[in-house]
Amino acid sequence: MIKREKARAIAQQAAGDRQEIDAALCTETVDGWYFPYAPRSEVLVGSNGVIVSKHTGRALVLGSAFSVERDIKAFDEGFQFGLYDLVILDIRDRPATIETLLEIGPTITIPEYEHGTVWKIPRRLTKAEIAEHLDSLPAVFSNITLYFRIEALQKARAQQYFRFEAREAIGPGAG
Repeated sequence: MIKREKARAIAQQAAGDRQEIDAALCTETVDGWYFPYAPRSEVLVGSNGVIVSKHTGRALVLGSAFSVERDIKAFDEGFQFGLYDLVILDIRDRPATIETLLEIGPTITIPEYEHGTVWKIPRRLTKAEIAEHLDSLPAVFSNITLYFRIEALQKARAQQYFRFEAREAIGPGAG
């Protein structure tokens, strides 16, 4: 278990030299420690601070598109990474599952060679491709950024459309 002082040091390291963590305004969450930036710090555009996991010591630098409260809630629900492998384990409502996945926007990358260059440009999976992928469970959709789409999974979980794991994407092609 990571204690507050150790978490502060980890958060400061994640914030870098141009940011200063305000340890006095630290907030304990269910799974972590949230550290905002100090008011006198040079504010990094696009970031609302850092959350450090109590269990792993990993730091998640928050974006700024959403409120800190939203991001803390999502962190405590297990959305603690930048890039995910979304594993669909069981489906109760197939049409709602497919619509949720369309909203999340999993992609596929098929390398193409043209004019001496290998192009690796991802494209979103189609509805038909998602449906086909769900024919065999568990179905894995790799290397997905969920930050802007967490609410879709929260709704799917609450409505029990499907059961899933949102795991950190690790290995080739991740990050």
